[in-house]
Amino acid sequence: MLSLLGRFHAALRAAVGACFTVLLAAVLLQVVSRLALPNPPVWTEELSRFCLIFAAALGGGLALRSGELVGVDVVTAALPPPLRRAVDAIGCLAIIGFCALLLAPAWEFVDIGSLQSSPALGWNMFWVHMAMLIAPATLALAAFERLVGLFTPQARRG
Repeated sequence: MLSLLGRFHAALRAAVGACFTVLLAAVLLQVVSRLALPNPPVWTEELSRFCLIFAAALGGGLALRSGELVGVDVVTAALPPPLRRAVDAIGCLAIIGFCALLLAPAWEFVDIGSLQSSPALGWNMFWVHMAMLIAPATLALAAFERLVGLFTPQARRG
């Protein structure tokens, strides 16, 4: 199971890296073409926006999993380890609950996207709106992993 999760997270990291690479290339092309071409391509702005959306959707869970999301832990850092684990567990449960609440409206949004296409690229917006379903799913998975990790023997020694 850990090997499967490890491969999943490696794929997420690769996807985020690909999103940022395409984002950088699109923005660079946009800037250079505005300076050098009489009619710069209009699709670069749309592509860069889609890449940014997917980078955030795919990377949010990774950031939560690794503890790199911005958090205010002044109070929790001062707590004794058992109480800190309890507060962290409550936070993980809150994230999982909130993400679960978001799944149904996110699916409705994705479904609406199947009726639309992007103006410049002509892509079916179902695939772009899918980021709104991916984001809570990856966040919930990361919160669940953290929750399980809080109660492993290594965490209890903390």
